[in-house]
Amino acid sequence: MTGQIRILDTEPLTNPEPLLTESADSLKKSPVRQKCHNLLPQAASIYGGTLASSGVRPQIPAESQKPSPPSSPEPVSNSANWSGALQAVLDQPPATLPLKLMWGGLAFCVAFAAWATFGQIDEVGRARGVLMPKGDVYKIHPLESGKIASVRVKEGQLVKAGQELVELDTEFARQEVERLQQLLTGDKIQLAQMQAMIEKHQLQASTRAAIAKADAQAQEAAIVQAKEKAATTQDVLTHLQADIDADRTRLQRLKSLPATVQERVEQLQADVVAHKARLEKIKPLVEQGAISQAQTFGIEQEIRDRQSAITKSYLEEGTSTKERLFEVEQNLRDRLRTLTQNQGELRQTFTEANRLQAVLAQKQAEGNTAQIEAQQQIQQLQVEMTKLKAKIADNGNLLTSAKTKLNQRFLYAPVDGVVSSFNIRNIGEVVQPGQTLAEIAPQAAPLVLSATLPNQEAGFVKIGMPVQVKLDAYPYQNYGIVNGKVTSISPDAKQDKQLGPVYQVEVSLNRHSITANQQTINFKAGQTATVEIITRRRHISDILLDPIKQLQKGGISL
Repeated sequence: MTGQIRILDTEPLTNPEPLLTESADSLKKSPVRQKCHNLLPQAASIYGGTLASSGVRPQIPAESQKPSPPSSPEPVSNSANWSGALQAVLDQPPATLPLKLMWGGLAFCVAFAAWATFGQIDEVGRARGVLMPKGDVYKIHPLESGKIASVRVKEGQLVKAGQELVELDTEFARQEVERLQQLLTGDKIQLAQMQAMIEKHQLQASTRAAIAKADAQAQEAAIVQAKEKAATTQDVLTHLQADIDADRTRLQRLKSLPATVQERVEQLQADVVAHKARLEKIKPLVEQGAISQAQTFGIEQEIRDRQSAITKSYLEEGTSTKERLFEVEQNLRDRLRTLTQNQGELRQTFTEANRLQAVLAQKQAEGNTAQIEAQQQIQQLQVEMTKLKAKIADNGNLLTSAKTKLNQRFLYAPVDGVVSSFNIRNIGEVVQPGQTLAEIAPQAAPLVLSATLPNQEAGFVKIGMPVQVKLDAYPYQNYGIVNGKVTSISPDAKQDKQLGPVYQVEVSLNRHSITANQQTINFKAGQTATVEIITRRRHISDILLDPIKQLQKGGISL
């Protein structure tokens, strides 16, 4: 409407003429004038009045046009040509509550229209996320294909270095490890038995060698003893032979002794004859007195001495020589007998020594043969043991490889951190070598929020957009909202069981702690939060008109 609306005074209406005049002018200008003019007869009939033109008005005295004091309102004069009902209505003061309600509603509509026109509301995309360290993530992937047997962690969980994440099917790998362990155990038992046999043969060989050495030493000692005995016997024989030779010499000398005695006797007899002849020669001289009688007596005495010596030689030398000859002959016989006996013993000793030497040689040969046989057996066992050791080494390498493969069926966390991504959907799922099953973000890196944004919320999300983070561990009503911004968006969507296609969004935080009870509490990796990404600002009127626009787009006309 083009007309103006004026606020009516709440005082009693004493002079309605100006109001009626102004209303009439407004009606003349208003498009609904004709309709109102057409309704005048009906209004007149209702209120009992007469229809008059715009120029015909009830005459009001001039003094009545002056405003009267508010404290003494006077009713409208009944002198005008009004019906009684209309006059009664005009005489009553207007009700203020409907006017107030009307003006209040009008003000509300104006304010609402202004608010809807100029007011704006932030349109946000909500996503759930988890705090995790920022930086290069460690991708976890299997080296061999297999089925997922068990899952030990979930996305967003804190893990320690070496903690088991995923276990693949290990049945075949375990069977291979057990088979190789059994083979290796059997080979080791066989190796121990073979080693025991070698040690046994070595012990037997060393025992035999020790026995042979002891026998050889005993034989050598016996041989040495026999040789010493032979040498002693030989010395005895030498001495006996010397004694025998001496006895024989003495015997020869004793046998030649009678001839010597005879020669001596004959010499003595010749001396006696010579002395007698001399005595016969000097007797005439004695008788003549040329020689003294004493000389005669001296010669006679010598003759007697020679004769006595001859007699004594016959008596003594003969008996002594016989006795000495008998003794020497007896000694000679004894020594010859001893010599013969010792010669026999010497021959026996030499024979025993030769026998012992032969026995020693035989035992040495037998010992050498046994030693060679034992050494051959030991060498053969050592060759077999070398082959067995090589087999054990091969089986050990195979076992190590099998254990490595078995260990590769278990995927472990390489560092302390948070599971930033987990791409396993179902137990029993077959994975391929190199397939990324999980990603571990290091714990030492600064925290960022990794959120899962539904596809319908991701249309207007861009890098650098401001976000508001509400941590579940710290209610925002008490600790406030953490501001941040979008730092990355995944290039493609992933399928989620509950949310359908989702995008991974990374949000950096403006702060990494809160203050509670005058203490600073740092955020921890793994804490969950709700992310509100301010995608755009829209006028409230646009939001209110969205249903109408959607109906229009759907082909429904209003």
